[in-house]
Amino acid sequence: MKKLFYITIITMVLSATAWGMDNTTNTTSIYLSQKLSKQDIKKINLAHAYYIYGGNPKRAIALLKPYIDDKKNIKARYIYASALSRYDLNTSLTMLKDLTDEGYPYAMETYGEKRTCELNKYNKSCQKQGYDKLLKTTYITWCKADSEELYNDAYQKYLDLPEDQRVNKQHTWYSNKADKLLRQCAKEHFFQCANALQLGYYSVKNRTEKQEHEYKYYKDIAKEILIKVENKNLYVSSYIDCFSKAKESAYEVCLTHDEYKKMLDNLAINGDLDGYNDLSYLLYYNYDKYGLTRFIGFTKYLLYPDVEIPNELKTSYDKAIKLNNGLGWDFKMISTNIKPWEKLYNDKNLNGFFNKVNQLSSEE
Repeated sequence: MKKLFYITIITMVLSATAWGMDNTTNTTSIYLSQKLSKQDIKKINLAHAYYIYGGNPKRAIALLKPYIDDKKNIKARYIYASALSRYDLNTSLTMLKDLTDEGYPYAMETYGEKRTCELNKYNKSCQKQGYDKLLKTTYITWCKADSEELYNDAYQKYLDLPEDQRVNKQHTWYSNKADKLLRQCAKEHFFQCANALQLGYYSVKNRTEKQEHEYKYYKDIAKEILIKVENKNLYVSSYIDCFSKAKESAYEVCLTHDEYKKMLDNLAINGDLDGYNDLSYLLYYNYDKYGLTRFIGFTKYLLYPDVEIPNELKTSYDKAIKLNNGLGWDFKMISTNIKPWEKLYNDKNLNGFFNKVNQLSSEE
């Protein structure tokens, strides 16, 4: 038997909320106030996209300003503070400190290890278990509490096992504990678990009839999860080998072209912005046909609908917007890095120039 040589990676997922919704009130998320209308949530998610994908922090700040005074709008406050770091670092840090004290892990990571560990709330924990363990524990706690985070307890327990306890002594299969946990969450249709098991059986040389059955069984589950988009943010771009004739993968869970088209439609229906963006790129990007400058990502089309794009892309993107039917588009939160702006603010030689540039920029 071949030795198991891979370790699966945790995917923390945010389910879609709203980017293009009607005006009825709706949110049970712990990071947004229940008083917000769907139109309000649309603006917050739009601001997020402008900041992360549109390269327009000023636009994000303007959209978010009406929502930052409500402490319950954690998501809006975090994006606002991150965007503001370029223009008003002190206010940004004050906001990040408050969010860190409230236990928001993305803010904690942006605020930084030194400042976080100096806070009374975390000082003892940093000394006892270290910042990295504290951050991990905070992320897990947040995932469990947030109804819009996809969290699987069995998979988390598998990830918490030390690497040498994930496989048996012979390194020919998972340990009994790891095997049980993976089968449990595969049964619950969690992609990473079904994928880990099919990869495990794939690595077995000269599979028995029973092992061959198990291999196909878990691969089929993984395919079904992908096509139906039962889990969010599965890093579709990591399956680029499935689309490369030179690197056709035998061990990846690859779909047929028609299956990928079904998956693309389901990504649109579910409002999975990152997933739709990545898969549309893999399906439609063609250097010889469009050239490097002709492929326009779906996110840019949503932010700037007047942008010129090839007809085939426009047809696909317009279909996605129609299929979404007002549910909205959202994508997982990521922690932002404000260190470059801190460096500029603290550099005496550049600080004055940087402030002048920001002043001119704010007057546009």
